[in-house]
Amino acid sequence: MTNREELIQELEQAPDDIVQSVLDFLNRVKATRKTHPLAKFAGILSDVEAQELKWVITAECRQVDVNEW
Repeated sequence: MTNREELIQELEQAPDDIVQSVLDFLNRVKATRKTHPLAKFAGILSDVEAQELKWVITAECRQVDVNEW
């Protein structure tokens, strides 16, 4: 079952107030993605690319060479 199918199934069984909350949240996210300056970059990496980038940042950044100075 895809995430979309699971969400639809959950929404079909949810009370109206929860459905309204989910809809409000979705509308806020959509509005933010249109106006945020970094929104154009959302979703441009595949899951594999994102994992690799995350690993490189963890491995290479925040490393202090005390003998560098």
